[in-house]
Amino acid sequence: MEISKDFEVVEDLRQSKEYGMYMESIGWEAIKIKNTNFQVFIKRLGPVGIAKLQRTKGELPMGIIENILKENHVMMCKIEPIHITPYPPLNLRGGIKEGDILKASGYRLSSWPLLGTKTLRVDLRPAEDKIFNSFKKDCRYILRKVLSTKCEVLKNDYKNFYEIWKKSARRKNLWIPGEKEYKSLVGIFGKKVFCITVSNMAGALLLTHKNTAFYYYAGSTAEGTKLNLPYLVVWEAMKEAKKRNCKMWDFEGIYDPRWPNKSWKGFTHFKKSFGGKEIEFPGSSEKWRWPI
Repeated sequence: MEISKDFEVVEDLRQSKEYGMYMESIGWEAIKIKNTNFQVFIKRLGPVGIAKLQRTKGELPMGIIENILKENHVMMCKIEPIHITPYPPLNLRGGIKEGDILKASGYRLSSWPLLGTKTLRVDLRPAEDKIFNSFKKDCRYILRKVLSTKCEVLKNDYKNFYEIWKKSARRKNLWIPGEKEYKSLVGIFGKKVFCITVSNMAGALLLTHKNTAFYYYAGSTAEGTKLNLPYLVVWEAMKEAKKRNCKMWDFEGIYDPRWPNKSWKGFTHFKKSFGGKEIEFPGSSEKWRWPI
């Protein structure tokens, strides 16, 4: 699939100032690498720690990263870049070889990524009718049907969304953050967060960063799912994101056969009905620094 540069250069919210503040509010330390947009998140586990760098864009300063890990007694680090940084060509026994800088630094591909290794992005720059018409036929049919009914669409009713989300998680036997952590996220992102709820049965929370809206949390009750209300939630959220001058919509993860998780297939079918372009990431690489 040919992907335009506009879809490749999206700066991820995990490298935003607000996300760093949020991570610190839930017990992580956010260390900003000077003269870069990179943040290293470290979680203390007694005398040692674990670390992660997520959705980094550009050349990884591995020497600086290693010094940070060493100073903070990190026993395990996971790095999930937007793309692989090539290692400069080196003379190896008379030959020239270019490789992956992560592998050259002792990192190996992990079998358990922390973030989705593939996502779906929708261009929000066209007019609303053009965006709507870019959706798949079944999606347009469902939306027209739902729009013909009387649905109450509310914006920024954060308490209502959290209750819907809790019911959705309980129904699917999924873990979600506690209310204190959720309120911290909403409070820190401030004007860069919004939520949409429909008829107290479906909703989504969106985080925005650098003109991109990230479909961060979503949920619906059994009745809301039966009535196809999540479709209307996404459409209303896309229109709101467009009003906020967002140029791109990121669905925050879809099914990836490289790291197969069957439970992702259902919501991936739902997300793909809105069209867009698929973006692949190189996955998660990890390094164990034990014994320290």
